[in-house]
Amino acid sequence: MIHLDSIKLIVWDLDDTFWAGTLSEGGARFPKENANLVRDLTDCGIINSICSKNEFEPTKQHLQELGVWDLFVFPSINWDSKGPQLKDKLDKMALRPVNVLFLDDNPSNLGEAKHFLPDIQIEGPEVIPELIKQVANLEKKDPTHKRLKQYKILEEKDTASKSYASNEAFLYDSDIQVEIHEDCLNQIQRIHELLLRSNQLNYTKKRIGIDELEQILKDPDYQCGYVTAKDRFGDYGIVGFYAKKDDQLEHFLFSCRTMGQQVEQWVYAKLGFPELTVIGDVRMQLNKTECPGWINQTGKETHLDNEPATPEIHCRVLLKGPCDMSHSLVYIKGSDQFVTEFTYVSNQDGQIIDAYNHSVHIEGLHTYSGQDKEAIVRDCIFVDPAMLSGTFFTGKYDLIILSTLIESTYQIYRKKGTDIRVVFGGLDMTNPENWNRYINRTTYTGGNIFTEDYLRSFSEKYECLGLTTPEMYVSFLQNCLDWIPQETSICLVLGATKGIDGQEDVKQRHQGINEAVKAFAQDHPRIKYVQVDDCIKSPSDFEGGINHFSSRVYYEIAQRLIAVILSVTGKKMNSYSSKMVLVDNLTLKVRKVLKKVLSPNSSIYRGVKSVYDKIYKKRG
Repeated sequence: MIHLDSIKLIVWDLDDTFWAGTLSEGGARFPKENANLVRDLTDCGIINSICSKNEFEPTKQHLQELGVWDLFVFPSINWDSKGPQLKDKLDKMALRPVNVLFLDDNPSNLGEAKHFLPDIQIEGPEVIPELIKQVANLEKKDPTHKRLKQYKILEEKDTASKSYASNEAFLYDSDIQVEIHEDCLNQIQRIHELLLRSNQLNYTKKRIGIDELEQILKDPDYQCGYVTAKDRFGDYGIVGFYAKKDDQLEHFLFSCRTMGQQVEQWVYAKLGFPELTVIGDVRMQLNKTECPGWINQTGKETHLDNEPATPEIHCRVLLKGPCDMSHSLVYIKGSDQFVTEFTYVSNQDGQIIDAYNHSVHIEGLHTYSGQDKEAIVRDCIFVDPAMLSGTFFTGKYDLIILSTLIESTYQIYRKKGTDIRVVFGGLDMTNPENWNRYINRTTYTGGNIFTEDYLRSFSEKYECLGLTTPEMYVSFLQNCLDWIPQETSICLVLGATKGIDGQEDVKQRHQGINEAVKAFAQDHPRIKYVQVDDCIKSPSDFEGGINHFSSRVYYEIAQRLIAVILSVTGKKMNSYSSKMVLVDNLTLKVRKVLKKVLSPNSSIYRGVKSVYDKIYKKRG
């Protein structure tokens, strides 16, 4: 008997489980009740993933049509064995098998899951009606999907880490910031929740009531503190707690959200390595000698195995944009000295804030009054107050690097009777025909909760102007050149228009803006541009859509950005050495061939990979 109270993750097989029939053979039927179950589980804080033997792109397309693709994390959609993939998935998500349910119609797959993860819970699709009944009685305690967003961050970090030569290099570039706070009584509810729920990084395993916790926090003989953490991927909030008395840690525990970053080791070192009696098993061991150097770095620099640090650079560069900017930046050594304004997650309510890199909001930094900004925040639940600030016009930069990708997909709205404009999403929010998709979250919502009352109210105040036109973007560029210092240049990363089938409308909008930018740049030497099209070699260079690319493409974008920086500033800027790039590319090619003939989890594959890694590290 399955009890959802104990489940943190459900991993779905698809054919004859999530839907009826086999997708690759045609004729599959997609029960709406299963899609609704995934939505309800997410509202209850239960995460969903996929482990299915299918082709990735057609499968993703069908799940997008059902409106649930974005509710899954770490999807495994390929033809590899499921047992090793499940084990790898749980390791990445830092979850215990006992809290995971795997649904599959094939007894062989269920048996394989049990072989690799003896404690995992397994069931066939016949249990789905019971899950629907149970979830209907659960509290919808996570309507803003904070837990889903936390795992989306883990997913993004996992993807980003694959482009680094070592995990240590990735950690140094993650900009991990950890703070210890002593006002514990102000956070007693969250601390108590963490104390009761943490297990894998709970070193003392002492579960106490909130009254006893309050007594400890008020006792002057105890030194207590809670720990917060954030990095360039997001803000994790409170992730740890300790209570120390007479140089003995009576409580020392951390959330698994930051597992692998060694936050617990850093805090242990900052406390002076006090005595600690570890109870039961923990996922990360502590030692009395180390303090991780990648946490709270000063003068942070990229670290590669046995490679000298990059000389300090002094050029002033602002990078502003969504993931094409942040993913390319990891390949530029010394980029810690740049100013970055990327997509972020609001600390208050978990909203995804990406529209503030749109030309409309950039212009607003210069034109909006304080009253205008207050009106925008009051009217628009999708606006975080922090997005109405930035250094685009106030900073003194040699070069501003700006992505144009968002211009082709986000709608512009104007407050009626004013010059106030805001940007959000791909569907017109003022069109009642689109309201159900916003309310039911079958279109992009950015983590916001839309109601019919809100959408009606917004539509009464705002009118939709559509998408950015080439003429609008050229006008924006002219304004920027008028408003920024004469010594500042702007480099634009132009959207892709080739190399992928579908999304013809986005291609055409990219093409229109690209041509307008190129024409404008001919008469305005302060305008530079980098064409993503020049970096595209084949359809495999895209990752799930026309605006997301493979690591190789992001690397080539970085190389072109470096060339622009050099041409504008005349100052030295290094990328990863050509030797390291050659090794990385060769490694990718060798492993791709190996994966075609061997399972990545087979002993033969791991052995060949180990030998190859030793060879290239020795050459490096």
